[in-house]
Amino acid sequence: MVPSWLFAQGGVTTTDDYDAGARSPELFQPGEEAEALLLMPLQAYPSAFSSLSDFNFSFVRYNRRGYDSRYSMLAVDGIALDDPLTGNQHWNVLNAVTNAPGPLFLAEGGAPGERMLGLSGGIREYGRLAGEQPKRAYAGAMFTDRRFRGGARMGAATGWMKGGWAVSFSGSRRWGRDTHIDGVYSDNWTVYGSVARKVGPKHVLSAAFLMAPSDQGVRGAATLEAFGLTDDPLYNPYWGYQDGRIRSSRTRKSQQPLALLAWDFTLNDDFRLQTTFSYLGGESCYSALDWHSASNPMPDYYRYMPGYAANPEVAAAVREAWESRDPGVTQVNWDELYYVNCHGTATPASYAVGGAVTANRCFQFVSSFEYRMSGLNRLRGGVQIRNDRTSRYQRLEDLLGGDYLLNVDSYLIDDEYYGDKIQNDLQHPNRRVGVGERYGYDYDLDYSSYGAWVLADLHSAREAGLYGYVGGRAAQVSFYRDGRYEKELFPGGRSLGRSDRLSFTEYLLKGGIGYMFTPSHSIEVRVAYGDVAPVADAVFLAPEYQNRTIADPRPVNLLSGEVCYRLSLRSVEIGLSGYVTTTRGESDVRHYYDDLAGEFSNMELSAIDKLYVGAELGVTVRLTDRWSLRGAAAFSDNTYLSDPAADIYADRDNRPVAVGATAYLKGYKLGGSPQTVASGELRYSGRRMWTAAVSVNYAGRNYIDISPVRRMRRVLDYATSPEALQEMTSQEQFGDATTVNLFLSKTFRLGSHYLTLSGSVNNLANRRRIVYSGYEPLRMVRTGSGLDRTVAPMASRYYHAYPRTYYLTLNYRF
Repeated sequence: MVPSWLFAQGGVTTTDDYDAGARSPELFQPGEEAEALLLMPLQAYPSAFSSLSDFNFSFVRYNRRGYDSRYSMLAVDGIALDDPLTGNQHWNVLNAVTNAPGPLFLAEGGAPGERMLGLSGGIREYGRLAGEQPKRAYAGAMFTDRRFRGGARMGAATGWMKGGWAVSFSGSRRWGRDTHIDGVYSDNWTVYGSVARKVGPKHVLSAAFLMAPSDQGVRGAATLEAFGLTDDPLYNPYWGYQDGRIRSSRTRKSQQPLALLAWDFTLNDDFRLQTTFSYLGGESCYSALDWHSASNPMPDYYRYMPGYAANPEVAAAVREAWESRDPGVTQVNWDELYYVNCHGTATPASYAVGGAVTANRCFQFVSSFEYRMSGLNRLRGGVQIRNDRTSRYQRLEDLLGGDYLLNVDSYLIDDEYYGDKIQNDLQHPNRRVGVGERYGYDYDLDYSSYGAWVLADLHSAREAGLYGYVGGRAAQVSFYRDGRYEKELFPGGRSLGRSDRLSFTEYLLKGGIGYMFTPSHSIEVRVAYGDVAPVADAVFLAPEYQNRTIADPRPVNLLSGEVCYRLSLRSVEIGLSGYVTTTRGESDVRHYYDDLAGEFSNMELSAIDKLYVGAELGVTVRLTDRWSLRGAAAFSDNTYLSDPAADIYADRDNRPVAVGATAYLKGYKLGGSPQTVASGELRYSGRRMWTAAVSVNYAGRNYIDISPVRRMRRVLDYATSPEALQEMTSQEQFGDATTVNLFLSKTFRLGSHYLTLSGSVNNLANRRRIVYSGYEPLRMVRTGSGLDRTVAPMASRYYHAYPRTYYLTLNYRF
């Protein structure tokens, strides 16, 4: 493996910058390159492609190779930072990790990590124990116009002191409103501390604590009609004026502390044992408007748009209000919501702000060993034990001037058949709910995993020659739902208490073989095969209020292979890889309003097969001692391999709506990430510590996330013409996007201290119509009745990339 050297970078954003359901956000915030000097020593990236793709493709939602985030591994001192019940990562915790000093180990693709075997999407292992960090101290400030306005950070690490002690700590805060998008703001803190103690020559005991309290205003997707009417590609429907001040209707608040205890035992130069125990707690809360027996308060609800109005005069009036940017029409009307709630006394509120709360309690125990057998040969392995309890419930955040809510299902109050079964909790019927109390749904998901892995790294006796590795992992995974409410629609054990325990056996076999022509010239082949347990959110049909699961929960089968070529000369470094990955037997659950049935419904998708195939190239050319050129390019073809089976059930009684149906997805492209990307960077490292870089970045073949509903026979039969069928089944491809980024940095030496000023400008050409991502809603628009009934796709929703933005930093190392 030939490294391409680059300073690793800090700073991470969450999915909430765009939408709550995003699978994988951009990992690093643009412009933070100079801050890396404060956080960690010089790191080795496996290729130039890794370093450029981490930082230059943030103008689109980019997932490397198009993989879901569950196939990529993030860990801190051996502790996994994933949520096994959703497949997502604990991004809030990672924010604290990346803003603390310490080393970072990266493994590309299917390569194994240092303390875990991984899957197919790469591994990032962070070291954040005090004994792993050299002596340093720093302070810094940052200023930007994107997501927040200003921030500050500081930290220090003592390194190993006399007496065998090491201490490290850091803290940061970023706050302010986004300059470009109203309703978006951040108030994020990070806190980190670690202490280590050498106990004799062989033992090191360590402890660490990390936390990143955050409060963020969220941006929402919108339709092309809304963007066009407001002439604003960054239009955000999630805010409105209250008492003359902007108030966001959707926010994300999170506070999830992570504590680590570690024991490092070094017997001799050949054997080392590392053991870590961790606890992750706290909660995250995603708040949104909630309404009960009242009209939808969202300004861009499709029935409120001028394109929906049948009366031309009404459509013209609504259009004029939108085009004039009347905030009473284009934004959330907080005054009206308060007026409705305050009209009358001692009545249930019609509008409220409810929070979807996820509270975590996660224990992990990880112990891994490394034994150097002879020469470059070594044996690694370990055990992993994990126990999670994830509590999910709805909490009343704000009554908006109302008196109380009733813990009932308001959608059933006027229902012809189920109007007498409205209780959310039969144990406490008609309970009045106040601010800070739970309502709607309340349940736990309990997860446990017990596994072990082993890996043998083998190398020929010569410095050059054959090398390789072979290993495997096995684990037993189980989870179940534990309902705290007895839903009247699903009485007894159908909603209250524990569901059946679902158990899965995971296994993974990995191997690789390579030939090293010289220490700087090699080729390697990697393969991986195994089964991965499904996530709970893809198994439970409606976990908010019933224990029912999909018909046949099965693990996902993974098969992956790749070929990697590396060449490193004095002036040129080249990394080239090609890969093929298939996942078979995935499942998914979708919740939506089915317009054909006229009911809220739950869709079960099974036997989803996917194919990922592509190539990646990274090149570094040292033109002179001062000038260098780096390039990265990737081409992939990510598609659905199968037509999944689809079963749809009515949400209120599990009545079959469409059973044994098929969603015709085979051959469609996987959305969520561009399938062609490229970046070229010219960098100058001048005398007296000047640095300048300009990069040109490209993203193409970016496809919309498709809706399975539109590709089912029950919908396609309503197409009345070839044009209507084409509209229903075609997949939108976003336009190609190109950005230019500029980076400047100057470091001043002040005795033994250093002061660094840096600044970056992203999207220098100020391109404002780049589509960041988009998706097709599951709903359809239905018109007419009987033989005259027609349906059409509901308008797709999009996010646009930021225009020109800047990021300035002031860093002082002492």
